[in-house]
Amino acid sequence: MSVPPKSLDRVTVIGTRVPSTLGQETEGLTVITREQIEFMGVANGADLLRQVPGVQVDQLGGPGGMSLAYIRGSDPNHVLVLVDGVRVNDPTNSRGGGFDLSSIDPSEIERIEVLRGAASSIYGADAMGGVINIITRKGEPGGSASAAAGGLGYRALSARTTLQASGGSWLSALASTLSDGRDSEGGSLKLNKVAIAGRAVVAAGARVDVQLRHAERTSSAFPDDSGGIELAVIRTLERRRSNGTSLGMRGVADVQAWTLSLEGTGFGHQEDIKSPGVAPGLRSAFGIPASSSATRYRRGSALLSAVRHMSGGSELALGGEFLRERGTSSTVYELFGMQIPADFDLRRDTRSAFTEFKWVASRALIVRAGLRRDAVDGNGSHTSPGIGVRYNFAGLDGDLTASYSKGFKPPSFFALGLPPALGGNPTLNAEHSKGLSIGYEQRLPGGLGEASMAVFRRKYTDLVTFENETNQLVNAEHVDVKGLELAVQVRASASLSLQAHYTRLLSHVSPSNEPLRQRPGKRGGIQATWQFVERARLVWRLEYADQIFDSSIPTGNLLLPTYLRNDLAFSYEANPRVTVSAAIDNLADRDNQWYVGARAQGRRARVGASLAF
Repeated sequence: MSVPPKSLDRVTVIGTRVPSTLGQETEGLTVITREQIEFMGVANGADLLRQVPGVQVDQLGGPGGMSLAYIRGSDPNHVLVLVDGVRVNDPTNSRGGGFDLSSIDPSEIERIEVLRGAASSIYGADAMGGVINIITRKGEPGGSASAAAGGLGYRALSARTTLQASGGSWLSALASTLSDGRDSEGGSLKLNKVAIAGRAVVAAGARVDVQLRHAERTSSAFPDDSGGIELAVIRTLERRRSNGTSLGMRGVADVQAWTLSLEGTGFGHQEDIKSPGVAPGLRSAFGIPASSSATRYRRGSALLSAVRHMSGGSELALGGEFLRERGTSSTVYELFGMQIPADFDLRRDTRSAFTEFKWVASRALIVRAGLRRDAVDGNGSHTSPGIGVRYNFAGLDGDLTASYSKGFKPPSFFALGLPPALGGNPTLNAEHSKGLSIGYEQRLPGGLGEASMAVFRRKYTDLVTFENETNQLVNAEHVDVKGLELAVQVRASASLSLQAHYTRLLSHVSPSNEPLRQRPGKRGGIQATWQFVERARLVWRLEYADQIFDSSIPTGNLLLPTYLRNDLAFSYEANPRVTVSAAIDNLADRDNQWYVGARAQGRRARVGASLAF
């Protein structure tokens, strides 16, 4: 997916500290716009990313199960997720900080940017696999309201409005609620969200942006590794209740040839989990004990940067960042009739300095170079370089890109704070990665579309893994991932457009030689959009994945059957203010699984309507 050509010059994208637009990036980047989101008519945030090359999105059974993103074979906790520039990864969770995509409501999103490749030279920790940047709807004139309902318990409501003031100032508010799934089908989800954002233009070339967001989530699902609805011996669902609040403030001022920026962010997340545990099975003679836990996480950051604008479009950025984290957990495991506490209270400060240079050498050549130094309390200092080039072959109307980068991630609070008797290790070191990619983008004659190809290779070292001999988490695994991405977009006629993608992924893990879970060796998709009358569209999507390796306690290691899912969405603009929609998820009602025994949601229909004012 990409932004239509007419908007390429006005979309500023991630992966850089200097202002950049699509067409200037040197790493794989996909942008999903609000228009595309509305046409796709998806039911949840995870489904928005299923047609992105190189990105694998899983789902632990029904809507209440966790949904995680794997970029070019990376682990989900190596993917930094930003919402309006605020980091929302929580390192106290059992996935090491992986962000749950089921917490996203499509109605709140203006745009999603997916950067495929390490971005630690820009963002520091957590971005050594890639970045997902979510920009919410705000500042858009007027307002809107929408409602939708469907089978298997699906209900959604949302409303937003913006008040405009003179001089470019504005104030926006948004609220939404979403329910999906049933406990009888393997789990359920309930999301409630509110947000307020505003901009004050205080002088010519100077403004202050403020945003405040709050989300509440309640969910149920079979525990991870339990074998899901089909194989779990213990039939009680795991129940989670969480809420998160984020605050962002940014002041920007243009002073002659400089742009100065001061940013402050805050993020708080708390989650209560009651798990029935997992019964013993083929992979483990002990299973996983029942537990109840309460985790609390707080992160605050301050960032100061200055960008020097030079002649010809070249730019230099300099800056520094301070980040403070605190994570606490109060957990009780029930083991052999005893209650075993597993509490921790950890704090960490990170001090960083960074620089980036974008050199527009000519109309055909752009070179980028970045360097960041992070000093992490208790985990040493880490230097993350990144360099990339983009060259345009004018005679071919194509672009060649190449990039090299390094990344790092300090151990999660969960891995550090878990008692050693249960596998935790307070002496863990940071994980590291380095890799390169080479790509080519070819625009088709007559504006018919675009085709692209990228090859990549990334090596991960000191990855945290569980060592059976010591029953502890250790820095042991090394992973070598390489792959190929192909994508094409074609406007077949004035009313029909097609796009397709394919990813081939090869990985080697040492010393275990065990395949990586949830990284299919082959993955692809097709999307067709047919505007059969002026104001009506029909969108058909196909998702395919093969060679999915997974494991569960009841079964041990398995290769899952081929995943194949069809979705169909229809939208009709009755007038400039009213749009009606309908969709069928999993059109063929195929019994798909991303996890052993965790059957994905079956076929269901949804209808909806939206009103703009």
